[in-house]
Amino acid sequence: MNINRIAEVKIGPLDVLGKRELRYLPVHFQTADFDERNRQKIVHWIRTKLTGRYAICKVPKINSSGNLKATTVIGFEDEKELTYFMLACPYTRRT
Repeated sequence: MNINRIAEVKIGPLDVLGKRELRYLPVHFQTADFDERNRQKIVHWIRTKLTGRYAICKVPKINSSGNLKATTVIGFEDEKELTYFMLACPYTRRT
């Protein structure tokens, strides 16, 4: 086993406690719409590049035609991490 590969993994206190990825979306989280197709790649990118808490949830939203639709959103506790995610993550769809 290569010792240098172990140094690349950063484990924080939220990872150890299992509290980094939340199953619900707190009110104070900053959110953005999210495309579900690359979910595993995006979660891996978040785990390796960011350090704060995040949540991926489905929320009801009203679209432009007035219909209620379930939309997947991603939320970050720190708005700086949301900005970095939107600018740097190669798996997000830019519209």
